Amino acid sequence: MLREVSSSEYRSWSPSSVNRQPLTWRNSINSLREVQRGRPSISDVALLYPQLVVASSDAFGWQNIRVVHLRNLNELAVPPSESHCLVLNLGTPLFLNANFDKRKFEGEVRAGEVAIIPADSGWVAQSQSSHCTSMLLIYLRPLFVRSAVRDLNFSYREIGLTPQIGFRNKHIRHVAMSLLQELSEANVVGRLYADSLASGLAIQLVRRYSSLQDVHIGHGGMAPHKLRKAIDIIDRHLADEKEGRVALRVVASQVGVSYFHFSRAFKQSMGMSPTNYIAERRIERAKELLNETELPISEIALRSGYSSQSHFTSSFRRVAGSTPKDFRAAI
Repeated sequence: MLREVSSSEYRSWSPSSVNRQPLTWRNSINSLREVQRGRPSISDVALLYPQLVVASSDAFGWQNIRVVHLRNLNELAVPPSESHCLVLNLGTPLFLNANFDKRKFEGEVRAGEVAIIPADSGWVAQSQSSHCTSMLLIYLRPLFVRSAVRDLNFSYREIGLTPQIGFRNKHIRHVAMSLLQELSEANVVGRLYADSLASGLAIQLVRRYSSLQDVHIGHGGMAPHKLRKAIDIIDRHLADEKEGRVALRVVASQVGVSYFHFSRAFKQSMGMSPTNYIAERRIERAKELLNETELPISEIALRSGYSSQSHFTSSFRRVAGSTPKDFRAAI
């Protein structure tokens, strides 16, 4: 079960706990510390622990969800991610702790139980027995979670997942096991099925494991009508642009607020900065072009607002988990 711990009570792993895999464990801890100090190194769990990856959706072209199956792990340190992460334990009990919003949470995750790690949270897991365990990691981007629940009248409210460590949910487990099965079927039907499962999972998370609050200026967020106007302006600009950046200072001016207040209030309301929102929307546009056209990747990069293909490829991989070329090949 989840337990919040104070800063003085929070425990670091002792050297004796890393004897089984000292090199991998120390490297992962160093990566986590670098990220927390603002100097990210490798932040992708599949790149940190390639020897543990049994299967991954990275090469399957799944648009709205990413799944990574890990096995034979004793200890694991995962740096903060821009996506929400669901952890399904498939083996022996794990002890998991997470750093969320300057608070520490810890708890046991038994076989068949789930943990929810909100975006921008680093976490550490260790097997509680001498046997190696396995887990399924499911990643959902905050922007996708928002878009999936628009029909539930949650639009333009704060949607923040709350950390949950060690609980059972039949629906989440069923979706997770279905996604695990789909990893062995790299076809179009499997991709469409995975994307539909992603929508249902997002709705389940928002309904049961999120904090929903009306946004208004008094709490640091942007007034709903101004937020809608800002998003409409940005989306229109992204739909029309060939290359270059969205002029956020102009957007702020058109909304009628200062640039400083706009940036802060937008992030408070949307859970991401205007720059990150634009990056997510550009990648969504690029996915549509990769899926629906035969344009060269260099041309898609320009149409998605990137001045170079190398920048586009690195941004696409960071958000989508694969390169544009691999994404198109899997369609």
